[in-house]
Amino acid sequence: MIKFMRNYKNNTENNEEDNKGFSLVELIIVIAIMAILVAVLAPQFLQYVERSRNSTDATNATSIVSAVQTYVADPSYDISSWEKNKQGKVTVTSEGFKAEGDGATVVSEALKVAGYDKDSDITCKSRTSWTEYSITFTLEADGSVDIQYGGDDFANYMANGSVSTTTGD
Repeated sequence: MIKFMRNYKNNTENNEEDNKGFSLVELIIVIAIMAILVAVLAPQFLQYVERSRNSTDATNATSIVSAVQTYVADPSYDISSWEKNKQGKVTVTSEGFKAEGDGATVVSEALKVAGYDKDSDITCKSRTSWTEYSITFTLEADGSVDIQYGGDDFANYMANGSVSTTTGD
């Protein structure tokens, strides 16, 4: 047993001298590998974040459209201030939304009824694809509501589900 303890003591003393940690070269290599990974993955991550923001804007626009259509279709709400064949427009920016045009009163009231009491309840989330978007509502003669999305990139996204990344002829 004593021989075992001496061997153990000698082995641990020798190992302590060899255990110096990582060398500077090894640490630099690890840092270089991490930098390469960040350089490759960061743009992809940012692209995924922007896609998520675009999707949020599309969902918010769909909610706005649904709120206005539901409000106009419900006979218990007064829409007499909105003349037939006149437009109401909602513009959404990073600060919030604003209703304007002949149908602004009805559109604003429809959004309040839907739970969007403050102008800042719906904001434009996208930062690179578009910085604002608009939705133009036209009250047709038959009482239906026609919808047009404003902003070329946003309108294209709503029609096709993607943002054009190239400029064509």
